[in-house]
Amino acid sequence: MNRSLLAMLLLSAPLACASLAQRATPPIEPKPEGKPETRPEAQPEPNTPAESSSAPADTSAPTPASKLDTDQPFKFGIPDISLPGGGQKGDVGLSPGDTPTAAVDEMYDIDIPRRGLFHLPTVEAPLDRFVASLRSFEERTGLRVNFAYTMLFQQATGGPGDRNGAAGDIDFMTAWTLLGRGTENTGTLIFTGEYRFKMGEQTPSQLGGVLGTLTNVTSAFNGRGWVVRDVYWLQRLLDGKLRFLIGRADISDFIGGMRMQNVNNSFFNRAFSGNAAVAYPAGHGPAAGLSIVPNDFFYVSAGIQNSYSTTTTISLNTLDEGDFFYAAEIGITPNFEGLGRGRYRVMGWYMDNRPQLNLPSDEGLSIIADQDIGDRFLAFARYGHSNGDLTNIKNMGQIGVGVRGLLGSEDDLTGLAGSIAEPETSGLRNEKVVEIFHRWQLTARSQFTVGAQLIVDPSNAPTDDTLGVFSVRFRFDF
Repeated sequence: MNRSLLAMLLLSAPLACASLAQRATPPIEPKPEGKPETRPEAQPEPNTPAESSSAPADTSAPTPASKLDTDQPFKFGIPDISLPGGGQKGDVGLSPGDTPTAAVDEMYDIDIPRRGLFHLPTVEAPLDRFVASLRSFEERTGLRVNFAYTMLFQQATGGPGDRNGAAGDIDFMTAWTLLGRGTENTGTLIFTGEYRFKMGEQTPSQLGGVLGTLTNVTSAFNGRGWVVRDVYWLQRLLDGKLRFLIGRADISDFIGGMRMQNVNNSFFNRAFSGNAAVAYPAGHGPAAGLSIVPNDFFYVSAGIQNSYSTTTTISLNTLDEGDFFYAAEIGITPNFEGLGRGRYRVMGWYMDNRPQLNLPSDEGLSIIADQDIGDRFLAFARYGHSNGDLTNIKNMGQIGVGVRGLLGSEDDLTGLAGSIAEPETSGLRNEKVVEIFHRWQLTARSQFTVGAQLIVDPSNAPTDDTLGVFSVRFRFDF
């Protein structure tokens, strides 16, 4: 079967399943979930931000797909970068292998209560009441709304050109559960919009080109203005064991990521905040995904996306070209006694050649491992290989660790990671990156992060042996 026909089948197959959602099992009482895998926490003191949290009273937890699993009461200390098994708390998206940047996963993370270093009742109380009204509205309608503002400043060590950049990012996220609320067979419409803007003369995403690095010193923070990112339908069938999405999306949000791959709250360098060894399409566009999650141990996911996708265009006019990006991932999520839950998977991908852009095809694979280590430590490792015709990366490996509560507050996070990348172009040096960051939880809904990168042998800057990049990030969300 040629690839064009296969693409049309993959894009249209979910529609044929949609009618099954209307004949899903009648509403049933949610099945109780297993005990959440959380570290023990002291109960919040009186007059802390927890008192004003919008989390409902302690009742039986809904299914993971229902209202993004936020009806189950949160306690301080639930990991914001979790590794759920299928059907467990935190498995809210297409599969247990979702990247933290997937819309519903990021919305889930935003709603986890956190104890900040500072408690400002005059400022926080009105916002708490507003958030409570949003959650009440969600109870009545199934429509969930979240907002985030993130600001980043980066400064590189001395050299030619402009060595700093700053940008802001405003995100508006919604998830409207229109089918099956209160059951495991939900149908949800996801819509997200974003505004990115430059602050000063240059954005952080432009720094990599100035410095001559193989992987950019950050991702996402540019000045592209207003865009519609996601508009897709996420459907669960057969008690959540079969799931699909169709619409406008980015397959990199669902396949090939790892647990700390979110430039909004974790690492900055694209070696860690993206999977740079994979030639994903350039942005959001027409896409479809399918996931089979038979139990809390195993899953398999596959996706297809228009290869000409860009977030600033609709990309429908290039669908008839028949050129697509294909990806598939198989993973397990074991729970090791004495360690905690892990997630291990293998991803394969293929990108069609794109005659309109005069770009060749490319293909590769990634092997990814995430693992909890006790209550405070989280680790990851990833290896990626490709032909390098599009990414200019032939082989790439990363390893890293996160630590909760290193400086005393258990809602703070510290990260340390290293990467090495082998360029496909002969004669270029292997680029090595080491990055460290610490994220403070300032208030219940705001974070402040500082980070530093050491880049050794930047591949596209043969006269530089080492470069340094320092980062400051602020984030506010609700």
